[in-house]
Amino acid sequence: MPAANRARSSRGDAAIPDTIPESIPESIPETNGSSARSGLDRRLAALPPVLRQLVRFGMAGGLGTATNLALFFVLVDLGGLPPMLGMLLCFAVAVTQNYVLNELWTFATESAGHIALGRYARFVLASSVGLAINAAVLAALLALFDFPYAVHPQAAGIAAGMLFNFAASRWLIFTHDRAAH
Repeated sequence: MPAANRARSSRGDAAIPDTIPESIPESIPETNGSSARSGLDRRLAALPPVLRQLVRFGMAGGLGTATNLALFFVLVDLGGLPPMLGMLLCFAVAVTQNYVLNELWTFATESAGHIALGRYARFVLASSVGLAINAAVLAALLALFDFPYAVHPQAAGIAAGMLFNFAASRWLIFTHDRAAH
């Protein structure tokens, strides 16, 4: 960084430079989202459809897991809610978030990118099997081990149901126009 841009304020912290570094463009072209695909979408497009969907499903599920675990930590570990009740409340939030992401991104071609109450109901039903797997793992781990935070066995329970949830989503829920792929 040029010496002129490393000026210090009277408090000694770095001042905001008065020039824009040459490596940053002064303007970024605007896109409407459909004319330009992100680098991630280009890389995903090179994958076979089932693998592309698995990666997207995992990313959507990762966000759902982060939401679930953060909310679970607040409700159970900080708020004192019983773990099974916390798991159910977190499931309701995360399953809705995951449905929307999977409907609009992971399986957008199959679902035509539209939110549909019937698919949401099937998604919740299939995800309930994942919830049962989650509950079994959470209960078993809490019974067998002493964890400093209940969020740890909750994470293991979530991971245990992911493959079933993907298979159900791909082959039972988001099936519209599958023959075209």
